Amino acid sequence: MTDSDSIEAVMQALQRQQSEAYERESIPAEPIIEVARAFLPRSPMQKRIEGYGRLAPMDDSLIKARYASTILRVARTSDRETAVRLVGSIAGDLPLQSELPEILDIHLRAIVSFVQLATSLRDTTNPRQQPPWNSAVAAAADWLRAVEKLGQSTIH
Repeated sequence: MTDSDSIEAVMQALQRQQSEAYERESIPAEPIIEVARAFLPRSPMQKRIEGYGRLAPMDDSLIKARYASTILRVARTSDRETAVRLVGSIAGDLPLQSELPEILDIHLRAIVSFVQLATSLRDTTNPRQQPPWNSAVAAAADWLRAVEKLGQSTIH
């Protein structure tokens, strides 16, 4: 199985999980991380060397991470219905197949936290339950920090 096939399998699993999230109340988000880890390439450095000179995946991830952070800030101050739509939109913002493995894992974890937040916001049966805003915000911040750090290390 090639890296491309592996990443495609992860992307399909994420898309299935996202579509299922809209059809049922709760989603088992944790297993997707294990699926993603199982398909990560064995040699991140080899991937970086092969992609030398192409900054599109890094730029894409940087833009998506900044966008996710901004959307979470806006969604947190919005009504519940709007927040569900906003958070759901960033939960569906999947990584490129060419995203670096170092960032892919963090990006997938952020998506899982966004899906969990959207699911919690959708659940109106327990109004006292607090949606996991802090974990989603922290996941977006971790993702953004990782992309910025990796971007700085490739410049020098």
